[in-house]
Amino acid sequence: MNILNFFEETVQRFPQKTAIAYKEISYSFSDLSHQAKCLAERILQAGQTGKPVGVFVNRGADTAVLFLAVLYSGNYYIPIDPDMPSAKISSILTDAEPSVILCGEENKPVLEEIHYSGTIYTLDDRSSEECPVCESINVDSPAYMVYTSGSTGKPKGVLKSHGAVISFIMAYSSYFHLGSDEIIGNQTPFFFDASAKDLYLMMYTGAALEVLPSEMFIFPVTLIEYMNERKVSYVCWVPTALAIVTQMNTFKKVLPETLKKVFFVGEVFPTKQLHKWLTTLPDIQYVNLYGSSELAGICCYYEIPDADHQPDILPIGKPLPNCKVLLLRDGVFINPKESIPSEGEDAGIGEICVIGDSLALEYFHDPEKTAKTFTALTLPDGTKVRALMTGDLAKYDAEGNLVFVSRKDFQIKHMGRRIELGEIESVADTLPEIQRCCCLYNEKRKLIHLFCELIPGCDWDGRAVQHAMRGKISDYMLPTRITVLDAMPFNANGKIDRNKLKTML
Repeated sequence: MNILNFFEETVQRFPQKTAIAYKEISYSFSDLSHQAKCLAERILQAGQTGKPVGVFVNRGADTAVLFLAVLYSGNYYIPIDPDMPSAKISSILTDAEPSVILCGEENKPVLEEIHYSGTIYTLDDRSSEECPVCESINVDSPAYMVYTSGSTGKPKGVLKSHGAVISFIMAYSSYFHLGSDEIIGNQTPFFFDASAKDLYLMMYTGAALEVLPSEMFIFPVTLIEYMNERKVSYVCWVPTALAIVTQMNTFKKVLPETLKKVFFVGEVFPTKQLHKWLTTLPDIQYVNLYGSSELAGICCYYEIPDADHQPDILPIGKPLPNCKVLLLRDGVFINPKESIPSEGEDAGIGEICVIGDSLALEYFHDPEKTAKTFTALTLPDGTKVRALMTGDLAKYDAEGNLVFVSRKDFQIKHMGRRIELGEIESVADTLPEIQRCCCLYNEKRKLIHLFCELIPGCDWDGRAVQHAMRGKISDYMLPTRITVLDAMPFNANGKIDRNKLKTML
């Protein structure tokens, strides 16, 4: 089975139903399939199969046509943001070596600037004939590859298979009862891996995908009015986008009328802003999701009961039914129901490892990193499995939920003690006066440095923040230096830009 098998079934069930829409442009499922097959035929005529195809992605309905065209041709796609620095685009193309790129006419100048010498196709280059569905694609065939930047800043490709996508999307849609009646409000850029949930949910279930215009997120009132007009019922956004809605007091002017499910992923949702959602719209289902770029989707979820039972620190919860999620510490699996075989303040903290069919295939052209991240593990019952070592640290709470602590590379040694910077951020985030925060370590000067953005109207300085944190964490974990920013910097994925903050240390 492959992705196209379930998409073809969806096309047969809902041929004239809207599949994807962006402003005034829309495709029915039948149109989407036809246009993609015609463009796929052009790719096949170029002699390309089983290889990477670059796709320059803008926010719009056409993007789904380009992605599907690559899949129908028996290749796998690489989404590339045309607004990336040209050096990064060149680095990706040098690494992946795609001989074919799909893009819009508006993006051709970018390719000319970097002197791309391969074949370029746009939607206007479609053939008049449809290509047949490729019979050679199986669950192990690559479907797409997303490039992410590591700590070095060098892009690295993570290759996902058809089988990984199928495993995730079937479990995800079934568990959360997401069906053809949903209208998905897409916020995440299509070059960002998290957007795959929206695209494949549409292809698998027959739900309609509304691509929400990026510019509306600056004007949340307009955004909510647009969502009401398009009858959006489900969103899965980064917390930053959800927080903007409440920070600008949008709900005093307009409320979502059709929204039933609010999921969030990618970073911690500030508790104060989440509380405003919960108290204003208590009948909506709120779910905190956790995943990794090395997965086709997410692996853990935590459904928030209600505003009265909102924990100060949100757990990442329990595993989705299609996978196992365990904690490993010094080669020993941590059992949440038994005593922890370690001592000290960090007892019970282990690295999250994921086992299941939704794991990525590999890091492209990097067998050493692939072997280190996707390791062979022996489970307590003796079963040998392939596991993803996420590099994320977590612990169990009293209910057996996993609680994210920090990144493994955010763990520091300070004053002879191991400290998780994520724990400091979690405590700071509980202060009503702090909008959002980020903690870094100045290795050269041995300083714990907290950057924070305060709520509007708050006149606190660094000393006031430190005073408020005292008593909530151990003294040796208190930030040595606190910088109050007018606004926290964000990267293209909507997350706090830690690299930019590092330049301020």
